[in-house]
Amino acid sequence: MASIQSINMEDNDITLNLKISKKEYELLKQTTKNLILLPTDSNILSECLTTGKLGNSNRIMFPKKILDKHNIPQLQKKVEAKVFEMDNDKFLLIKIEESKTGIPTFKDD
Repeated sequence: MASIQSINMEDNDITLNLKISKKEYELLKQTTKNLILLPTDSNILSECLTTGKLGNSNRIMFPKKILDKHNIPQLQKKVEAKVFEMDNDKFLLIKIEESKTGIPTFKDD
């Protein structure tokens, strides 16, 4: 995840120096305009959404093709999300899968 290295505030301009991973840089695909910077911390993603694969009007739906394409074998039932507004546009950020590296989980057989 990206992190802010420095912030420079002059008049109405704010300049950020970011440290990003190579993967994040590749996601930009040389784009330098119309970017949005959003926090992904759990205390910011304060909405709880229910996921699903079949029609129910109160669910966030994911087509099986998209799940397969991104190697997501199973959706979590409840996911963190938040709606952000920027220049009269609204964006929905959903954390559909969380890395659990280093935290062992045990299941009954």
